[in-house]
Amino acid sequence: MNFKFDFGYAMTAFTALVFYFRVAMLRGRKRRLAREELAEVMRMAKGKRQKDRMAEIEAKKGRPSIEIRSWLLIGIGILLMFAGIIFKNYPDLNLPQTLVEYWWAGPSLGFIIFIFAIK
Repeated sequence: MNFKFDFGYAMTAFTALVFYFRVAMLRGRKRRLAREELAEVMRMAKGKRQKDRMAEIEAKKGRPSIEIRSWLLIGIGILLMFAGIIFKNYPDLNLPQTLVEYWWAGPSLGFIIFIFAIK
């Protein structure tokens, strides 16, 4: 297999890495907030309020740490990524040369859109 380095690979890998760090940041923040909330509940006086808050915390445990803010943005990001893959791998489709040269813009923009689509 002949692999020729291209600027597009580096740009796509960089945006994927930025997306991964954003996901890690969100997960860490949610874990920290959960620990702080649990510590606050433990400092409360024993009683009905503490039991109610503990029940709320237990209900939140099953939720994923990353939530989708906009499914529309997720769909647009996926379409951009697929378009970039098609532009790169199928240059025989009689596409404008600009699309073939800048194939990496689709996947990179897709990752950037993913960053804004999650919370």
